[in-house]
Amino acid sequence: MKKIYILLMAIFITIFTGCRYSGNIETIKNKDTLERENSRLIELIDNKTNEVLGDYKNNVAIYFKNLNTDEEYTLNPDKYYIAASTNKVPLSMLILDEVIAGNKSLDDLIHFSEEDKEEGSGVLSSLDEVPDITINEAIYLSIVNSDNIAKNMLSRVAETNITDYMKEITEDNNILEGNYTTARQIGILLNNLYENPDNNPYYNTLIEYMTKTTYHDRLDKYLDYNKVAHKIGNYYRYYHDIGIIYGEDPYILVILTKDIGELSTNPYEDGGEDERYLLDWGEEACELIARLSREIYTIVEESKR
Repeated sequence: MKKIYILLMAIFITIFTGCRYSGNIETIKNKDTLERENSRLIELIDNKTNEVLGDYKNNVAIYFKNLNTDEEYTLNPDKYYIAASTNKVPLSMLILDEVIAGNKSLDDLIHFSEEDKEEGSGVLSSLDEVPDITINEAIYLSIVNSDNIAKNMLSRVAETNITDYMKEITEDNNILEGNYTTARQIGILLNNLYENPDNNPYYNTLIEYMTKTTYHDRLDKYLDYNKVAHKIGNYYRYYHDIGIIYGEDPYILVILTKDIGELSTNPYEDGGEDERYLLDWGEEACELIARLSREIYTIVEESKR
């Protein structure tokens, strides 16, 4: 009887252990398969990037992150570029952080000052007299219309500057002062906007504004506009677009460019070296960003089938 009992126990333990071990093998297999799939996705993005960029590979910085799987692809991610109007995203975020902290209200009025004057994109510069606008209106105008005066009005009432805010978000105190950025820094910023660790309800409003932009010649040119929350930036020889793309797997895509196309011999209106301009005023650069965005979107979507 004792031998039978021992035999039954041995069989039970063997079966139990065997099932448990089988489960572990399956888990390992699934993990290995996932890692291979992730590696394959990044390989496909890298191959397509090389194909699209051609000789311009050193003129472009890219940060890609799949927000479901955390897999990343980067190209020249720590190379500095003039941020141009992409800086309106961190500016809006830091203002919205001050709102949720109770230091400001979206309904607070900002009074126009002569120091806010700036030509370029937006609607306020075309007005004979710039009216007082609320913080919410200023954020909307700076994101949707890339309004420079609205941006300057926000900057003037902000409690901190963009560089210090980016240092805090990225936990990198070595960030260059001024209107400079890298693809990795913006990628970290957009990840913070998407993840929203402090549950700032106004971040969703900012993302909504980013889908309503009037500019559709880059990241969303060949995509459904409603799926792309993005912000463009232009500065003479620099053309950028940064955003969150909401496909089956949402992902961050940052594309910064410099000198895509033929460059002017002299700076614009006796400016500095950064004011040398592209003779086609960014047409080739914008199309390159649009093509690359379309190809990456296709790769990510097909990887889910």
